[in-house]
Amino acid sequence: MSKFPVIRTALPLRRYQFGDYAVTVLGDIDSGDGRDYQFIAAYAKEGESQPQLFITSEALPPGERSGGSHALRVVSSVMDEIMDVDNRWRRPGDFTDQMLQMGAQILGLEQETPYPLS
Repeated sequence: MSKFPVIRTALPLRRYQFGDYAVTVLGDIDSGDGRDYQFIAAYAKEGESQPQLFITSEALPPGERSGGSHALRVVSSVMDEIMDVDNRWRRPGDFTDQMLQMGAQILGLEQETPYPLS
């Protein structure tokens, strides 16, 4: 069983409607699980209160930065896996582009278009 991020406080940076999912990208995160999150994207199916998929950008400790400064992690009820390590995951645009692609693949949304919400 995967461990979902524990979010004490965060600021919503971007929101999308993506098929049957509301996607919220969070920044300025105070976590309660010991991870240093740069961003968290939460995918919640319409009508459900809890997200079923999280894609995160996490700052790595200095001793673990040989491949890059940030890890891109996917967390769901069936997986918790670092997918990539790179400096670009600290940039909001790069993170958002990648999390939308990954979310589409994981949730079968390849035929859907993500629509930004204001």
